[in-house]
Amino acid sequence: MLHPFLENTAKTIQYALLWLGYALIQIFVLYSIVALPLWMIVLDGFVHAVVYGVLGLLLWSIVQYGNYAALSFQQRLINYIALALLTILIWLGAGYGLFYLLFDAKITSLLIPLLPIRGFIGLLIYLMIIQRFRFVLELSEAKQQRQLVMEPEEEMKSEKAADIELLERIAVKSGSKIHVVLVPDIVYLQADGDYVQIVTTEGKYLKEQTMKFFEEHLPNNQFVRVHRSVIVNVEMISRIELYEKQNQLLTLKNGQQIKTSPAGYKALRATLGL
Repeated sequence: MLHPFLENTAKTIQYALLWLGYALIQIFVLYSIVALPLWMIVLDGFVHAVVYGVLGLLLWSIVQYGNYAALSFQQRLINYIALALLTILIWLGAGYGLFYLLFDAKITSLLIPLLPIRGFIGLLIYLMIIQRFRFVLELSEAKQQRQLVMEPEEEMKSEKAADIELLERIAVKSGSKIHVVLVPDIVYLQADGDYVQIVTTEGKYLKEQTMKFFEEHLPNNQFVRVHRSVIVNVEMISRIELYEKQNQLLTLKNGQQIKTSPAGYKALRATLGL
């Protein structure tokens, strides 16, 4: 299954070319300063590029589903610093460790003096990746907001009421068991890759379905898509407060905090009659 960030061929090729470019630059730089055969330098460059490429996909999942907007500035800063240190340590450890397994310690020791500059380069790459991923998320949210504004809301509501059968319960399979979730017990739903996580008053369940399906088949006077990846049961909201410019922060009855998008908050206000 293709990673969500690489959901089409163009993105996949672009991502692969990015790391190929990094590998070639590293090979060019190391060839002039390290006394190793060219094929070893090439191998080292591609190993580090592949490892960071895989870590980049993991970072995408963390940025997409981490709900960092619900944290304070200090908490976000601490989390990003810790994530940077962990990413760079894994990158260097995996790269040097694999090189050590393939060759002896004497050859690997020739690359040890490069650790400080590689760590600095790894930090720069991390910052660029995080900024890029945040930009992609903001662009996607802005696109969704434009689509919501352009759609004839009243027409959609009438068509939904006429043509779509609303859910009263959801059957979720977990191993050999089947759980039946009653719609009024749902606190919120959150996108999770190709699945939707259904959070209830009793627990959490994964359903192989789309957010669009639940948005259309849940009662629109009770469930509102407050964010690109979150649908909330308005009866489970205990508090709404302003958070960062025009964004609002919802506190649910189970203690979970969820940030709304501007379009999502507009839909929530309409549902609540605010």
